[in-house]
Parts: sequence; C-alpha cells; structure tokens
Amino acid sequence: MRVGFIGVGTMGGPMAANLIRAGHALTVYDVVPAAMEALVGQGARAAGSPREAAAAGETVISMLPASRHVVAAMFGPDGAIEGLRPGATLIDMSTIDPGTTRRVAEAVGAKGARMLDAPVSGSSTGATAGTLTIMVGGDLATLNGQRDLLGAMGTNVIHCGPIGMGETVKLANNLVSGVTMAAVAEAFTLGVKAGADPRILFEVMSKSSANCWSLQTRPPVAGLVPTSPADHDFAPGFMTELMHKDLGLILAAGEEFKVPLAMTALARQLYAMTIAQGHGRKDFSAVAKMLESFTSGND
Repeated sequence: MRVGFIGVGTMGGPMAANLIRAGHALTVYDVVPAAMEALVGQGARAAGSPREAAAAGETVISMLPASRHVVAAMFGPDGAIEGLRPGATLIDMSTIDPGTTRRVAEAVGAKGARMLDAPVSGSSTGATAGTLTIMVGGDLATLNGQRDLLGAMGTNVIHCGPIGMGETVKLANNLVSGVTMAAVAEAFTLGVKAGADPRILFEVMSKSSANCWSLQTRPPVAGLVPTSPADHDFAPGFMTELMHKDLGLILAAGEEFKVPLAMTALARQLYAMTIAQGHGRKDFSAVAKMLESFTSGND
C-alpha cells in the first residue's frame, strides 16, 4: 500500500519503519529533517509538507504530540487535508482531545475521504517491536480495510466505537497508567527512604496486590528490570510532558461530562513538578526523581 506518514519521531519513527519492513511504500514528513532522513535510509521518500505526504498515500497516517500539532498539520494550504485524495483514508494515531478529532473528521469527509482515530498504547518499546495496542474509533468497514496495515504496527487492534471513541478509550487508559506510575514512585520513595531493599520491594509488589503495568515495565529504581527507563537515565519511553498533556485532556473530559477526577488532578500536579525540575523530556517514571528530591537531607 502507498502510505503517507506525518510525524516520525519517538513513536512514529519506529511505527513507520515497521510499515516499510512489511512492504509498504512510505512517503514521510516531519518538522525535524533528521527524523525523515533515518527512514529515507530504510527506503522511504521524504516529503516537503504534510500536503505532499498526504497526496502520495492511499492511506495517510499522522502521529503527532498534541492537538495543536494535529491542527497545524491538517489545516492550511500545505496541510494534509488539502492533499487528501477522494477515497483515501486518514488514520490519526495521535493522542488528542476527541473534539479536535471530530473537527478533523468533518474536514476529511468534506474532501470525500474517510477517517479513523487510532491512538496507541505501549510506548516506544511497543512501537519498535510492533506490539502496540491500537484503539480505533470510526466506521467498522473502514477499519476492516486497514487491519493489515495496522497489524504491522500493533498486535491488538480494537474497535472502540464511532469517530472520537478511540481517543476517549485511550484517555481512560492513560488515566490509570499516569496515576499508578505516581503511586509506584511514591511507594518506592517511601520504602527506600525507610531502609527497604528495592529488590525486595519489587519482588513483593510483583506478587501482591500492588502489581501493575507501571511496576513491571518501569520500576523507578535501576537494577530491577533491565529495560526500565530507570536503567537508562530515564530515557523515554513516554515523556513526562506527554503524560502531563494527556492528564490535562482527561481533566477537560471530566469537566465536560461532570465526572470528578481527584486522583488525576493530583497526579497531573506531580508531573508538572517533575517538568519544573527539568525532567519533562524524560520518561514519565522520572516522577520518582522529583519525589526523591524532597527526601534528600531529611534524615
């Protein structure tokens, strides 16, 4: 399949590479030229704008950090929507607010094209391995026509409902991962400060009611899980800035639907404090570094 891919950074880069390995012909665009060059070396063609990337694809994929980036890439004279062919399918795999998704979908439909929203879970590790979970909103028949393409990037492709529902389900998922990561970080900070061996903490928590994805993939102490960001100077993974952004989207949804989200609000403040300490582009498990900074010198 001919694919235009817009946004080939931390997540989009390895996802695009998997599509190339699966035999698809990619035209890629990113605001960072080096990101495109890495994929050109694997057989992709570089585009000069989102419009050019979209015009080259029967399917167009976007993977961008936030709603404002999606709006910038989609609209305007050099935006992807201007380049869409009638009958093409746009798959936005960014994690953004459902309202922006629906706005883009209206513009896509006006061009005679189709759209799916398909945010992902699994961090850059899953993007590289092609094992992402992909949550899809939109027409089921449109999704069925794209399953082979999505299957090159993820092992779990789940239809969540109409357009925008992929984003809604993804935000609910990230609420849990953001809050539990903060809880795991607090638990280790307390345990280690009180003299517990972090290896014992990890063993007990892994076999008890505290076990969770955050604990298993990113315990905040080095030497417990070799692939944990803590073993690699908290390299992302999934950046703290992005978790902070996602929790903000979740709180906005809570306001819209009159749902109190007290734990989400507190967790977002903890990630804001982590960003303020200079760890915004570190993995979101670096919230532990922020917590630890408040315990030093308190013996």
